[in-house]
Amino acid sequence: MSDLSWEDWIRQEDDPRGAFGKPEALDDLLVVDVSRESVAGLVCTAFLAELGAEVLKIEPPGGDPARAWGPADFTHKGEGLAYLAEGRNKYYITLSLETSEGREIFRHLVRRADVVVEAYPPGQMDAWGIGYRQLFVENPGLIYVAISAHGHFGPGAAEEMPEHDLTSQAASGLAYITGEPDTDDAGPAAVPTKAGPWLAGYAGGAWAAFGLLGALHYRHETGRGQMVDVTPAEGLMRYLEYTLLWYHVDGRVRERIGYYDYAVFPYTFIRVQDGWAFIAAYTDPNFHALCRIMERPDLAQDPRFSTVWARVQRENEQALRDEIEAWSLQRISKEILEKVMADPGPGVVVFGRVESPTEVLSRENWWDRDCFHKFSDPVYGDLTLQMPVWRMTATPPRVRWACRPAGYHNGYIYQKYVGLGPRRLAEFKNQGVV
Repeated sequence: MSDLSWEDWIRQEDDPRGAFGKPEALDDLLVVDVSRESVAGLVCTAFLAELGAEVLKIEPPGGDPARAWGPADFTHKGEGLAYLAEGRNKYYITLSLETSEGREIFRHLVRRADVVVEAYPPGQMDAWGIGYRQLFVENPGLIYVAISAHGHFGPGAAEEMPEHDLTSQAASGLAYITGEPDTDDAGPAAVPTKAGPWLAGYAGGAWAAFGLLGALHYRHETGRGQMVDVTPAEGLMRYLEYTLLWYHVDGRVRERIGYYDYAVFPYTFIRVQDGWAFIAAYTDPNFHALCRIMERPDLAQDPRFSTVWARVQRENEQALRDEIEAWSLQRISKEILEKVMADPGPGVVVFGRVESPTEVLSRENWWDRDCFHKFSDPVYGDLTLQMPVWRMTATPPRVRWACRPAGYHNGYIYQKYVGLGPRRLAEFKNQGVV
């Protein structure tokens, strides 16, 4: 047993700054990514590349249109910010799959690959002769990840609808339950509300990577690959916890309720002197602790609030939130947090200030954990990027380089994997193949 404290020991073992002295979990994996105009594909292969996979990002000549995504009035060195954020660690090559020569080069690459990630309309790759059915014959160990709006079978597959974040949020049911309640006094705010970031794309990418890793384990046991069929909408459906089951068991449709909750309360956002905060104290011991902190023991005896069931009645939730805000608006968040932390119990109150992105970037804890990192990049200059999510003691992920321009690695990759030298590559470029 080490004499170090737990925090000192785990920092020594887990700190991402030591990642480059350790092996990578997926350093023997070759991934061919043709997920054009797909947040999910971009995110999926970013995760794999962070874990050490060699990702060949294939874009059409001229680049993936996704490179323009981000604030309409701003790009960095010509790149949209969304693409730049998730372009890390990949090798960028251009290739037209609409040409027979391009498809033959693609097949050559895939014969040596472990994974293909694509986001074309269902059946398009198959029609070109480079879909799962054809590639699996040539490479039985291939794992083929297909990302689409409605999946590769079912009535929706025939619609060939492009994968868009908001249509996926809408199709999943998430947008329906997010936002202010539809009441007479709610006004224009009573509408289905989108999640602020591209949540569907990130959910689709995370679940695609998860399924892919499961397929890798199966291949390790059997030697056989398989197809992984993922939609971002279905990815979001797994985030709906009890919503669908509630309808099937009890016939209840979960409606938008804004600050309130069907299951527990208080579990909400409240105003404080310096902005907004989250507060949770929904079991009886925890609610009694909140009443102590507020110096309002009478609330715990009020029949509207005295039981868990009473507290989740809509009119009581609103009344209780008003009582809490009457107290919280007289205090800054730091003062409330100090009171919460000083309470001796029994019961626990959870409290945290709602922070802006700027405030998040200012927090020492996230910088100490290398959640964000400042890079001086030879192509894009100074960048601050989110770092990999995982801290791993043996095979930690890492960011080796940021995004690169379309076709940046053509010479290196085509020479390495296809044997194309500069002259032949120049001919293909003139023909629109690369």
